[in-house]
Amino acid sequence: MGLLEERTLKQPKYLAVRKAYSLKGSNIGDFSRGSLMIVSLSAEREEKALGAAKDVYLDLNGMAEELLIQGRRIKDQTRRLQRMIGEFSATESRLKRLIESLYLDPEEKLIAETIFTEDTMEGAAAVLSKFYGCGNPDQAIRDVLAKVKKAG
Repeated sequence: MGLLEERTLKQPKYLAVRKAYSLKGSNIGDFSRGSLMIVSLSAEREEKALGAAKDVYLDLNGMAEELLIQGRRIKDQTRRLQRMIGEFSATESRLKRLIESLYLDPEEKLIAETIFTEDTMEGAAAVLSKFYGCGNPDQAIRDVLAKVKKAG
């Protein structure tokens, strides 16, 4: 299929491998942390041909330093994102437990969960209609909300 690029190392001096494989024309970045998986797959960018560098080593060193700094920033943002997702999941679990504790039938609990997890009432109505086949989502929302409000 041509997805992999094979690099053959003839009589390697330092490495134990004779072949190395990479994705052809692509870069993969793995920024995962714990149970949070963040992977970036991007096509190699076509850049203007680099002219003769005055000091190739200096240029490479500068790029490597820039990559390290960017990588650290990504890892920091990933830690923050992981914390935010953890807080979101905990709040979502508390919401679901509270709905489960209400004296509602299973259908009403599903409707309540949809109401309180969608961004807007219109969004909840659309979900109830599209994914659950609700013929009159606005009425269902009003009825379930009234029961939830009665519950205290």
